Order: sequence, then C-alpha cells, then structure tokens
Amino acid sequence: MTMRKRLNKQPPASGGAPEWMTTYGDMVTLLLCFFILLYSYSVIDVQKFQQILSSIQMTFLGREGILDQTPDPNPDVTPVEPDPENNIDVTYQAVREYLRQQGLEDIISARLEDRGVILEIRDSILFDSGKADIKAEAADVLRKVAGIIRSVPNQIIVEGHTDNVPINTPQYPSNWELSVDRAVRVVRFLIERHHIAPKRFLATGYGEYHPVADNETAAGRARNRRVNIVISDVNLLDGEAGTDE
Repeated sequence: MTMRKRLNKQPPASGGAPEWMTTYGDMVTLLLCFFILLYSYSVIDVQKFQQILSSIQMTFLGREGILDQTPDPNPDVTPVEPDPENNIDVTYQAVREYLRQQGLEDIISARLEDRGVILEIRDSILFDSGKADIKAEAADVLRKVAGIIRSVPNQIIVEGHTDNVPINTPQYPSNWELSVDRAVRVVRFLIERHHIAPKRFLATGYGEYHPVADNETAAGRARNRRVNIVISDVNLLDGEAGTDE
C-alpha cells in the first residue's frame, strides 16, 4: 500500500512561464518599439518634405501656385522653420522634385554632397564668354533660384569656376579674377533684385582648379565653366535666415 502511494505521487507543478519565454517576450517588445520609432521618423521626413516643397513652390514665379498656375491665397510666404537636426537630405529631395516638375533639370542640376545641396548652372546660361555681366535671359533662372533660397534657412555659398583656357585682359588678368567676379555678380543679383539678406551669402572663386570634367575636350571645358550655388548644411538659426530683408 505504501509502495503504491509512492508510485502514484506526482511532482509538484512549477508556477509561471519558462524562463526562455520571458527573454523572448522582452526581445519582441523591443523590436516592436524599434519599428514604431522608425515609422515615426519616416512620417516626420514626409511631412518636412511636403513643407519644403510647398514653400519652394509658393516662392517661385512671383509667389504663384505652381502646379495649377492659380494665385496663392496667402501672399505672405511662410519659410521652412530652421531645423536643429538640419535634414539636408529632405531639402535635396524637395529641390530635385521641383526642378523635375518645372523641366529645369537640363538647366540646373542638383546633387547632394557632404557639405550640402549643390545647384550647378553652366556659365553659358548666365554669362557671355570671358565676361561676368549677367545676361538678360538669365534673370528668370536666377529668380527661380532665389525662390529656393528664400524657402530654406541654410547658409548659401556661390562658387565661380572656369575651364583652363588662359585669360589675360585688363579686367581679368587670370581665371581667378573672372571666377570670383562671376560669383560676386550672382550674389549681388540675388541680394539687389530679390532682396535676400546679404549675411546669408559667401562668394568664392576657384578659377580652373576644381574641374568636374576633362579640359582636353570642348564638352569637358563647357562643363567646367559653371557657377555652383551651395545650400550648405549650416542652418542660420537667428530667425531671419528664411526671410527677405
């Protein structure tokens, strides 16, 4: 009898889930939090993209609605607010989208570098050969560039570049002087004609020493003669960067 009772006796049941289940549950919870965080960042980026693109569209072409060509009901353009994180990637995507919408990709090319968004304009659009006077037909191009600049709070760097063909005139003894003067003329045009705050700009000339193509061919030299407008990754957080004077 005693032996039968011992054989029928069951071990006491342990309470709670196995230890591995607790670890697994913690891991799943952390993964869920991680993906929620990623989703929230993606939503913020889309919203900022739309904000920047909308602001650019309103400031182009005399602050008219761009997609439907109807007057903007709010003539006072609200610039993009300075972002301490300075999401230059979003600005780049918004600028590219606008250039695509307006068919400007053959006139103004955009690329993203570590220092910011680079808008590249060939010199033949802006200047006659060997000169720094801005051509009348370039006014519309620079008006659109001014719209981009007013829509963001970033510091703007204007760079002049030439090919390696020597120049030696009383006004321009070398390509250095020509490239610097071209950059300064573009800056002055944006300040005087479009009333953008002068303190936002830096103007610099690189002469022939930063080519993007081979100077041995006419096509390469044409690519090297350019003006770059850099929307730098430096945000001006004084509250005045995105406004007119």
